[in-house]
Amino acid sequence: MNAATPSSAGDVSHHLADDTLSAYSAGSLNQAMETLIACHLTVCPYCRSRANAADGIGGAMLHESEHLSMQSNANQVLTLAMSQPKFGPKMESVEPEPGIPMPLTRLLGKPLAELDWKRMAPGIKQINLSDQPRKHGAFKLLHLDPGVVLSQHSHTERELTYVVKGSYQDEIGRFKAGDIADLDDNNIHQPVVDTDEPCIALIATDSPVRFTGVVPRLLQPFVGL
Repeated sequence: MNAATPSSAGDVSHHLADDTLSAYSAGSLNQAMETLIACHLTVCPYCRSRANAADGIGGAMLHESEHLSMQSNANQVLTLAMSQPKFGPKMESVEPEPGIPMPLTRLLGKPLAELDWKRMAPGIKQINLSDQPRKHGAFKLLHLDPGVVLSQHSHTERELTYVVKGSYQDEIGRFKAGDIADLDDNNIHQPVVDTDEPCIALIATDSPVRFTGVVPRLLQPFVGL
């Protein structure tokens, strides 16, 4: 569940949960989630300071063992996420795109406008960022048209959503660019794009979501969630 928003958080309203940050610091999350979190950390000073603090605690504990060393996981993942892109030609450098976290720019290798979006459903397009089987979860960039209502669903494990552009709202709150939704098996929600501009969101899951309706469940293998 998302952490509360302190006054020092700037424009970001929704943050990473404590247990997610701890898992991130320990290096126990999958690469998709680590990359997504790296995107959020580039724009959220509050979560970035918490991640650094978690790394410091973990480093002190490992130092006491005298035969293990620890390098900041936040720095490792940011470096990894900003390495060669998954899409587009390999290049020495990628020009920053306004409003887009550099880890995502590096991952994609090209501007959002040049991506080869695949139609997923009416009003929904996607870029699949994972070559793993669906049972291991999903890592996708979604493009949702204004007014799109996603099917209501819950989760068997963790689901992270980072809003790149636009906004949506659900039973939990309103999420805008820079916000992160940190959900688990206690959450059931139905996101709705709530403005006249598209919502672009990066999502990562540990396992397939659980749709509440019959039709979405039948279509689930085809949409890859």
